[in-house]
Amino acid sequence: MTINLLLKENAIFKTLSDETINQLAANLKTRLLHEGEVLFNYGDPGNEMIIVRKGKIAIYMPDENQPQTGQAIRVFQPGEILGEMALIDHLPRSTSARAEAQTVIATLNIENFNRLLDDHPEVAMDMMSGLSGRIRYTTNFIGEIRQWVQRVAEGNYHDIRSSGQIQDSSLSALASEFVRMAAQVRMREEKLQQEVAQLRIEIDETKRRHEVTQITESDYYVSLKEKLKALREEDDVSTPPGSAMRLIYDKIESADKKKKD
Repeated sequence: MTINLLLKENAIFKTLSDETINQLAANLKTRLLHEGEVLFNYGDPGNEMIIVRKGKIAIYMPDENQPQTGQAIRVFQPGEILGEMALIDHLPRSTSARAEAQTVIATLNIENFNRLLDDHPEVAMDMMSGLSGRIRYTTNFIGEIRQWVQRVAEGNYHDIRSSGQIQDSSLSALASEFVRMAAQVRMREEKLQQEVAQLRIEIDETKRRHEVTQITESDYYVSLKEKLKALREEDDVSTPPGSAMRLIYDKIESADKKKKD
């Protein structure tokens, strides 16, 4: 599709005449981006508007240590425009942008953009309409994120929709990331539950061993053990068969009686 046709089909430029579209196209600069190449970084000056001619551009919040990486917030397809807000409010870029595939873009600098608005003020109204749609999109986007975060916080991992249930490509990408994150959180929780169960078993075993140690190291147990040892030795030497057992019972009963007293 030619750049003239892309401009004509865009809502911002739909009211312009063919002659004005031709003039606008002549002021555009074409640029090729390779997959993963950064178009602009968060905080950069916003001095041009970008039209996607071929491929796709993602805007994202960059990772601190890897500016070229970050989950896509929105993906712009051929014919869509990004970066126009910076030409209006003259503020730095609020996100970063990169090519998600080999991409061809056309850019309009701020001087030509201002000249276009001076000559055709109706473009400003069309831009306001487009920005209103962008705000509605952002509101819905934030609402989706809030629901996903709430579900993760509640542990309702199965209620997070898969990307196949979401038509918007940007929300779909983010949903996939949330599904992956929820699966990882769930795996960690299950592992923690297993570790807690194992810890309980170890605690019970330690408690049992401690109780056994308390019994075997008690004065009563040591005394009884020594008495039984003495009886075995006595039985082997001089006690008639059967009398050793009677002595055992007598002494155990005597020890129990003393314990009760």
